[in-house]
Amino acid sequence: MLFSDIVGQKSTKERLVQMYHSGRMPHAMLFLGQEGNGSLPLAIAYAQYVNCTDPNKHDGEACGKCPSCVKYNRLTHPDLHFIFPIIKKDKDQSVYSDTYINEWRSRNYEGHYFSLSQWMSCIGGDKQALISKDDAVAIHQKLGQKSVEAEYKVLIMWCPELMNETASNRILKILEEPPAKTIFILVSDNEADILPTILSRTQRFNIPPIADEDMAYHLKRLHPSLSEEMVTRMVHMASGSMVRLLQVTNPDEDSKDNLEFFISLMRISYQRNIVMMTDFVESNVKKLSRETLKARLNYAIHMVRESLVYNLQNPQLSTLTSAEEKFLSKFAVFVHHNNVFKITELLNEAYLHVERNGSAGMIFFDVLMQLAALLKVKP
Repeated sequence: MLFSDIVGQKSTKERLVQMYHSGRMPHAMLFLGQEGNGSLPLAIAYAQYVNCTDPNKHDGEACGKCPSCVKYNRLTHPDLHFIFPIIKKDKDQSVYSDTYINEWRSRNYEGHYFSLSQWMSCIGGDKQALISKDDAVAIHQKLGQKSVEAEYKVLIMWCPELMNETASNRILKILEEPPAKTIFILVSDNEADILPTILSRTQRFNIPPIADEDMAYHLKRLHPSLSEEMVTRMVHMASGSMVRLLQVTNPDEDSKDNLEFFISLMRISYQRNIVMMTDFVESNVKKLSRETLKARLNYAIHMVRESLVYNLQNPQLSTLTSAEEKFLSKFAVFVHHNNVFKITELLNEAYLHVERNGSAGMIFFDVLMQLAALLKVKP
């Protein structure tokens, strides 16, 4: 992964390069920014730059050709380690990130920008995504050994907020006092759920949303036939996220399913039909994984916000696709100042209950019942 492979983020790249050449590299860093802004690719590119063996890498880019860079490009370097959320299908089963390392490499080969729900769809399962205590033990084993080839051992942890307290406590000492020539890079879009003891042991790097001009330039390269008006609209809808831009330009099944789920949720609630509610829960909710349900609820919260914006008739604030706008042109009138806060609160509470392993069927049936009343509230 080269810095040039990453869309925008020029100032962040320059800061990382300068930090390396100054000899003031923190041993534990937290790359924090919204989903799709390039935090994970930046972490990989920085690790590759640090361990590139070309003496002429002073122009701000790894060579991409030395033996170290070749292995980094394949994510197979023996001194590069990854920890990421996985699914533990059996509570007594020992499962590590390395169990899914082939899927992880394949997902990164497909594209540098992807969401947690997209990653979870790669490995399947209906359990809660987590970074387990088994991985915390593995960190000590991996970093306790000498480097095989590189000057620095690098461990990149994606979504540290998904470590449970036991796992977090197990890595505190090694995070604060790692072996020599060791770099930790934690990558997150959710600072609020990271334990304070972890935050206090890392140096924070805020990764901003990708600038509109950088996204527009990238989009024009991918789709040169797009008009300036369409490019501007798509970039606006992306809101600084490459994950969102890719979904806008080439909607994947997750994007389409999110919208269909939201439409069904609202229509069935409005109709107040108990039989339809029960069928919806049985056929559309219970078969989905917890991560997928969390993604559906996040999307629903987003669409409720967009409904209110649509009512304001201010297109500059809207980030809707044409399919979303088609539905909201009829639905948005049912979301207004008298119910929007309660609807949002209801969906947020459902998200928390799903995250805490509550019964998905009961949670969503309750959501449907409460929405049935809230959508009938008059403006």
